[in-house]
Order: sequence, then structure tokens, then C-alpha cells
Amino acid sequence: MILKHLKIFLVHLWKNKIYAGITIFGFAISLLFILLLSIYIKNEYSINHFHEKKDRIFRVVNNIHTTFAAPSGPLLKEKFPEVEDYMRTSSARSYVKTNGTSKIACDVFFADMSFFSIFSFEIIKGNIKTIQEKKNSVVLSESFAYKFLGRIPNIGEVIQLGDRVDLEITGIMKDLPTDTHFHQFDLLVNFPSIADFYESSTILTTYSSNSFELYVLAKPHTDFQTRANEITDCFTEVNWMFKNKHVQSVIIEPIEDVYFSEIQAYNRVKQNSERFLKILSAIVFFILVLAIINYINLTIAQSSFRSREIAIKKLMGSKNKTLLIFCLCESITLSFIALFVAFILGVQVQGIFNHLLDSDIDLWNEINLITLIYTLCFTVGIGFVSGLVPALKISKFDPIEVIKGKYRMKEKNTYSKILISFQYFIIIVLLVSAFIIRQQTSFLQNYQLGFSSENLVSIENELPIERQRTFQEVLEKIPGVEKVCLSSGTPIDGGNNSSFVYNDKRLSFQRFKVDTSFFSLLNISYKRIGTAYSKDICWINEKAAKDINWNKNITTFKRSEDTKWTIYGIVDDFHFRNLKSELGPAYFQILQDDELAWSFLVRLNGKNNRTTIKRIEKAYSNFSNGIPIKLEYFDDTVEEWYRKEENTAEIVSAFAFLTIVISVMGLFAMSMFYVQQKYKEIGVRKTNGAKTLQIIKMLNSDFMKWVVLAFIPACPVAYYAMNQWLHDFPYRIDISWWVFALTGALAIVIALVTVSYHSWRAASMNPVKSLRYE
Repeated sequence: MILKHLKIFLVHLWKNKIYAGITIFGFAISLLFILLLSIYIKNEYSINHFHEKKDRIFRVVNNIHTTFAAPSGPLLKEKFPEVEDYMRTSSARSYVKTNGTSKIACDVFFADMSFFSIFSFEIIKGNIKTIQEKKNSVVLSESFAYKFLGRIPNIGEVIQLGDRVDLEITGIMKDLPTDTHFHQFDLLVNFPSIADFYESSTILTTYSSNSFELYVLAKPHTDFQTRANEITDCFTEVNWMFKNKHVQSVIIEPIEDVYFSEIQAYNRVKQNSERFLKILSAIVFFILVLAIINYINLTIAQSSFRSREIAIKKLMGSKNKTLLIFCLCESITLSFIALFVAFILGVQVQGIFNHLLDSDIDLWNEINLITLIYTLCFTVGIGFVSGLVPALKISKFDPIEVIKGKYRMKEKNTYSKILISFQYFIIIVLLVSAFIIRQQTSFLQNYQLGFSSENLVSIENELPIERQRTFQEVLEKIPGVEKVCLSSGTPIDGGNNSSFVYNDKRLSFQRFKVDTSFFSLLNISYKRIGTAYSKDICWINEKAAKDINWNKNITTFKRSEDTKWTIYGIVDDFHFRNLKSELGPAYFQILQDDELAWSFLVRLNGKNNRTTIKRIEKAYSNFSNGIPIKLEYFDDTVEEWYRKEENTAEIVSAFAFLTIVISVMGLFAMSMFYVQQKYKEIGVRKTNGAKTLQIIKMLNSDFMKWVVLAFIPACPVAYYAMNQWLHDFPYRIDISWWVFALTGALAIVIALVTVSYHSWRAASMNPVKSLRYE
């Protein structure tokens, strides 16, 4: 019986292709976004959950950043019995070679080899004991082994890292899975080798360099997190950051929370905002609600066309319960059809989705028994919820009134104005959000940073000290190059942090070591204060001048008893790093000839940059003995700073567009249904002399009331949500009233365009036909 009824329903859909297309396509588009977003959210919340010892793994961070000095790990194991093991990490870009191969660039991950006993990463060749015993041990990722050597190497082969460090291959590991917060790397190098890599005899023993992330494996049945205050006291005794109160507390993060940590990581790890995922979850919910509302409206609107069919079934003996089951089966069937369409569409657009959210969703890979069961239950549930209201309504039709033709008159107020208003409420909130996010993103991208980034490139310096000045001269002679300077610290990397006490005041400045041409190359102005030039001069920016209460009588900058420089000028403030943090104080020293520069800054003339870059690459290759050049455009880096905000704007805009499409579909069908209920009234009014425009105005006015009703609560909700989002930006736009006015006008235009087609047709109809129709 149910199959026979479903067959009749499918025939009905085929005969009413516009209704069927609107209903199925609207449902499918909604399910498409729900499907992709749900998988994305599930994957994000599963980061680091696959580790067997996840309940005992912690990352130690502090209230400022995520890094500590190298001796911090051994100190924790010595002082705290809860610590079973520890791991320190650091990342670097370098190159590697071996006999018979050329130099190849690689991502290096320095880590204690407890990496494999703490985390659940797979080794495909070698054993943990051998890997952990060798000081100069290196483990290659599987993909890099094939890229570098064209094969899986033998255990014991030796490779050379950066012309400095010989490493013994002790293992090959599977490439990192996507559900870890660690970025993919090429080489996993035993952490003690970092001393040879940086040619530093003290890096493993000094507390002056706090640049390494620290992970701890706690012993079973211990509560390591309760020791945070004691660890803070322990570090205060040995670490200058804690002694000077630059860092005030230690925080112990469970490994499952690391991905969503609010503390910015310095090393290469993946992070995401849990707030962002909650916003996406809310959007999934609203899309689901909109899809259900839309289906209810469309089904109720279509019910008038099926009223005679339902009435005949009731007169033939069908019970309300039976009709209710039939209607629910129709809804569930339509849900499965929409799901199939959504999956096909999802396979086609998942690449765009992955680009926007920096994910790697593959719908085919998500198919498994558990997923199928969840999807089956979800689809049946959605079909049931969507079809329940129309089913209850249709099953209560009075067959006698339908046969007499009175049903159409009684149904003129049956659909819910609240549902339509709710759809427009969401449309307005999303449109306002999309406008403001795009404004803020544009504001950040076009903000004057205080320096000129156009035609400016940075080249990472891999040359020895004695050759860097010579290469600078070579660069200056290349056609297309305007100016070159050496620097340790740029507006892109932010220089080094330097914390100290100045006149009993605790300060934290950024330190840059630069050529004197640094300021002219970046078009940064400074004011000389009249002191003589010498190698011991320094510049301070305006923010630093305020922090030290500088006046014309202060001619020296004294960081401690042993460090004092003559202030040569006050530099106009410029931003280093992105605008997500406030502009801070900085001082600039002269880079001496015997000091190693981090990078070459090169100003191009902009006439033929591509050719100039090729010349630079060739010159660098000649000087570096084949070391690959690491070059980046400042403009590209600045643009990348706000890629996440730009993608967020794209996503919210897409959701706003989706909401509009779904709502327009429903409103189109509802307006058709509404106008049909008004045929007799239209005929009477036209017979009495009403003009077509008057009829259109009358029909459209009710729909406009719904939009206004939605606009009133939507404005404060959107304002609050966007104000909270903007709160995270030190530099932000003001929310303007015209955004809400424009959005309200746009919502009205959308409603008018959608409704006016049916209103115009009804108003243009011959009144005799209208009265005959009734």
C-alpha cells in the first residue's frame, strides 16, 4: 500500500516539475552545505584524538607564547615525579644532500626521539630503540625519501643537513596523518643535533633562548595539570622570562585541546579557532532549520493542488493515521532523493570548499558503515521532522468541503507568517555579517602599515658571514634592483623580542639589527635628535619613545648596566607582523660586519620583476653552491596574513546566498499559493475599478510586513555578533548604520522581485476568469 502511494507521489512530482525541482533542489543545496560542514567540523574536533596515550600527553605553554628554553624538559623530568618523558621541538627550513644527489630543500622538524613513544605515529622501517639511541639520528618521511633518493633508503645511510651536520638514517616513517596538529615535515632530526645545526655550544643548556615547544607524557594515574603553579615557581628560579615577570604563569594543555589553543604557537603547528567552529555549527543548524521551514511552506502551498486526491482517499475509507504515514513516507523519500543530489553536487564542489577552509575533505573516503548508519538515521529524521507539520495538516482535510470547493477559501491564512519572517531574519543577519566581514578584511588588506611593501622581496640568508656583504654588492649591480640591505628582523618577521627593566619599569621591545639603508629602502622616516653617528647608535620608534618617557634631554638608551646605546633618531611608527596585534615598541641597531644577517631585503624597480628575480636566483645559486633560494614578496605575505578572514567572508557570503536561494524558492511557491487564495477578491476589486498597480501593491504589502518584522530583531542580533567578532582585532572598522539600511533594502527588493511575478499575473488576469475560478 505504501509503495503504491509512493508511486502516485512520484507521478505527482513528475507532473509538477517546477514544484518538484524547487523542493528537491532547495533541499539538496541545504544538505550539500550541511554534509560538507558537518564532515569538516567532525574532522576538526577529531584532531589529535587518535593517539593511544592522548589522556597522558600535555603541551606546556605560558601566558604569552608556547615556547621555553631547551633545558626545561630535563628539568621537569628531574623535579616532578609525574613526568614519564618529555619532548622538545623546533622547526627550520634547510636543504639536504648525500653522495650522488644535488641539494634539495626540506622542512626540518627537530624533536627528541621520544616523539615515537609519546605519540602514535607509524614507523615503516627501523625500530624505536635504535632511533632513540643515536644522537645524530634522522627519520625521513616516506614521501620525502622517494622525492630525495627515489627509493626507501637503507638504515645506516648518512646524509648531510645544511653543509654542517652529518645525520644517520635510523628510520622511515609514514607521512603524518591529517588529524594531527603537527605540520607535515620531511626530516625528523634528533633534537640534540640542533646545537650542531645552529653551531651553538650552549643552546641545549642555556635559558637565554626560549624558542622550543615542550610536550610531556605524564605517568598513568597522575594529575600533572595540578602542578602548574609549582612548575611556574621552578622556572622562576632559572629562567629570565619568569624572573623579570615577562612571563607570569605556566599553562598545561591536554593534547586534545592544543589545536584550539588561544596562545599563538611560534613553531610550525596547525591551529584553529573553536569559536569559528561554533559559528559554523550554528550555521549548519540554521541551514537545517531553513531547509525544514522551506519544505513545510512548499508542501503546504502544494497541498491545495492535492486536496482533491486526499479527499477522495478519505472518502474511500483511508484513516487519518494512514494518510499521516503516507505523507511522512513522501517526505522521507524526498529527503533521500535530495541527499543523493547533494552528494553528487558535493563531489563536484568539494575542491572549492577545501580551498576556502584549508581542509582536505573527500566525500568518497568518508563512506563507511558507521557513516552510512548515521546518514540513514539523519535523513529519516529530517524527512520525518520536515513532513510532520504538512502531514498533520493534510490528514485533517475535510473531504466534503474539498469536494464542495470551499477548501481554498479556508486555507488563505494557513501558512505561517512567522516561518517566512524567520527566514528573512537569517537572511538579514547573514547579509549584515558578510558585509561587515568583507569591510574588515578590506580594511586590514589596505591599511597603511607605515612602510612600502610594493616591489619588495626578502631573501633568507644562507651564506656565511664573510660572503654576505660581497653578495649584497652583486645584488646591487643586477639590472632591475634599486636597493639592497642586510637585516636581522623585518616588518614581516617582527625581529627578536627583548625584555628588560628600564628605570624600574618592566618593558618588552622588538629588536632589529639593520643596515643604515633599511629605513630608506622601506620608505620609513625618522627624526634625528642631533647626536653624532657611531657604530653604537640606535633608533627607537615613537611607541618606544613613549614607553621610556623620552625627551630631548635623554640621549642614551640603557637596557642594563652593561648595554647602552646612543639614540640617533626617533623612527615613525610602522607595523611589524600583522594587524591582529597592536603596534609595539621597537629599537634598531646597526648590523655589524661580523654579525650574521637573517635576510637580504631587495627593492625592485617594478619594470620587469620576473626577469630580475631570475637573475637574483642565478646569482644566489652561484654564491650558495647550489643551496635553493628562499624568496618571498612582502605583498604576498601581507595578503596571506588575512587569508583566513577573506575565506571567512567568502563562506559567510556563500551561506547568505544559499539562504537567499532557499528562501526565494519557498517564497515563490508561497506567493503563488497566497495569490490563488485572493483570486475572488482580486476579481471583485478589478470589477469595481481597481488598477493593476493597486492590486499588486495590495498583494505585496503582506509580504513586506514579514520582511519588516524580521528586520527589527535581526539588526541588534547582527550588531552584537559582529561586534563580538571585531573585538578580537586591535584595528577595526566602525559598524555603520548604512550596512543595516542597505541590507534591509536588499531584503525588501528580494521579496518584491520574488512575489511580484505572481502578483502581476493575478492583477493582470481578466476579472471574469477570477470570479469564474472561484
